[in-house]
Amino acid sequence: MGFKTVVLAAGKGTRFKSELPKVLHPILGKPMLWYVVKAALEAGSEEVIVVVGHKRELVEEFLRENFPQVKTVYQSRQLGTGHAVAQCRELLENYSGKVVVLNGDTPLVRPEDIKAVASTPGDMVVLTAKTEDPTGYGRVVRDGNAVLKIVEEKDATPEERLITEINTGIYAFSAEPLFRALEQIDNNNAQGEYYLPDVLKVFQKEGLSVVPVLTSDFESVMGVNNRHQLAAAESVMRDRIVKELQLSGVTVHNPQTVYVEPDVTVEPDVELFGPLYLRGKTVIKKGTVVGPFCDIRDSFIGEGCTVESHCWMSGATLKGGASCGPFSRLREGTVLEGGSRVGSFVETKKAHLKEGAKANHLTYLGDCTVGENTNVGAGTITCNYDGFAKWRTEIGRNVFVGSNTLFIAPVKVGDGAITAAGSVITRDVPDNALAVARSKQVNYPGKAESVREKARKRAEEARGDNPRQNS
Repeated sequence: MGFKTVVLAAGKGTRFKSELPKVLHPILGKPMLWYVVKAALEAGSEEVIVVVGHKRELVEEFLRENFPQVKTVYQSRQLGTGHAVAQCRELLENYSGKVVVLNGDTPLVRPEDIKAVASTPGDMVVLTAKTEDPTGYGRVVRDGNAVLKIVEEKDATPEERLITEINTGIYAFSAEPLFRALEQIDNNNAQGEYYLPDVLKVFQKEGLSVVPVLTSDFESVMGVNNRHQLAAAESVMRDRIVKELQLSGVTVHNPQTVYVEPDVTVEPDVELFGPLYLRGKTVIKKGTVVGPFCDIRDSFIGEGCTVESHCWMSGATLKGGASCGPFSRLREGTVLEGGSRVGSFVETKKAHLKEGAKANHLTYLGDCTVGENTNVGAGTITCNYDGFAKWRTEIGRNVFVGSNTLFIAPVKVGDGAITAAGSVITRDVPDNALAVARSKQVNYPGKAESVREKARKRAEEARGDNPRQNS
């Protein structure tokens, strides 16, 4: 039998001290809620319903963009977890299967645990965990395979506080008795709220079964209530992802410093050196080596590429055998074809370097095409912006671009051409032409000393050393 899922995500999260709803705070670039909904869907949930409240418009916008199939219900006043689940009655009115309840601030929850609570026979199934330090958690008091009660720490006896099995706040209920029980619980407690665990007492009175399921991974049910816990959860998630990469055939050096977001794809036989950041929908194909201190976002890196240390790229494409770095900046729209290379302190933007093209150092290539086997000398700049619009530079095949060449776009350079070092190219260059665009050098013998003397006098006057000024 299938199941449906309710995710509680209405709270403000006051301990975060943030204008952003708690469930939208990111872990590895994704809001906490993303992980919870994704886990429910991966576990096979037929439908996911998210209870929204504080700043609902932000949470609903996130869900529309990422999980358009997910439904939401609005809890106008946050009156407790039992009250939150009760808001879903209308959407689940004719449903007779299992309802799994998750919390939007438990991003580490695993699909395996969700499947376990959903598939375990019982009218109410409680996911539990064991920990050496249960301080702050509700204790699960059981009799064999039956839960007798869930007691909060402040209400526990000294003997009950010694119990190391705790309530995770994750449950599965038979839908029909759940909503009957929610009508019977009250808010006679210190917080004046309707608590979902109070359903347990109602189930017991009706002779319904309440059973525990123990997770093998305490970290998977860790709640996040402040930014310190957010960092701890991110560390766990990062370790999970890096371990999955290692087990899939990726070599990861200094793994504690490698940050990989969940939508990143890395193929076997890739070698990664930390510190390293891989973000967004980056894809790295087999045989590629990525050096340390790189930050790579939404980029495609093909087979057998080399990304040397201290490179930054976003929205770039490197095809098989291309290389960059160290200290390269590849901006959106950059394409490096096979065997092409950009080197130290080269910045590119919407630059297409074709096979074998090279720009090894100290260069800006923006809005341009560089043909096959062309060599771009140090200090080259494609001047693509005139203050109003961007213009392209087209450089052909087998071109030699001399150092410190400036291309004033729009301009085209033909195949086999050469530009002299220090040239400012303002007109098209034909195939196989030598373009020289610099003023004629003039030498003035002995002039250097008089220039230095004038400079010295100006400096003295500026300091007030001139005796005529001081008299």
